[in-house]
Amino acid sequence: MTGTPAGDTSGVWLASTVIRLLEQRYGRGRVPSVRVLARHMKDANGGDAISHGHMHNILSGDAVNITDRTRAVLARFLGVPPSVLMPAVEPAGETDVETLAMRFSSLRPEELDAIEKAIHMVKERDGQRDTTDRG
Repeated sequence: MTGTPAGDTSGVWLASTVIRLLEQRYGRGRVPSVRVLARHMKDANGGDAISHGHMHNILSGDAVNITDRTRAVLARFLGVPPSVLMPAVEPAGETDVETLAMRFSSLRPEELDAIEKAIHMVKERDGQRDTTDRG
């Protein structure tokens, strides 16, 4: 998997990755139009689709952040694991926090609540570990 340069939240990394995979599937210079791609994806995914407009945004680099569902539909169609369509995570820093916030912005409220609960559980566990380790 190819990593993303620091601060590349422009969608260019995703666009180049998807274009490379489409060229592997169809052949260089033979990738069909976004309308045809959308139809092929819908057929290959049992009706689960990505609109041709969204596909255009992905391929042009305008899709900065895609949902897990979109990633899964693309991955199934391209025959790769969804992780191939996720940039590598860099060590924690301001840029990573911004990227993480962008990813969280596409989540539903109940998904955000589950993440918050998981973080609370980890913090509680770590707090308990700290007190037992001291004794």
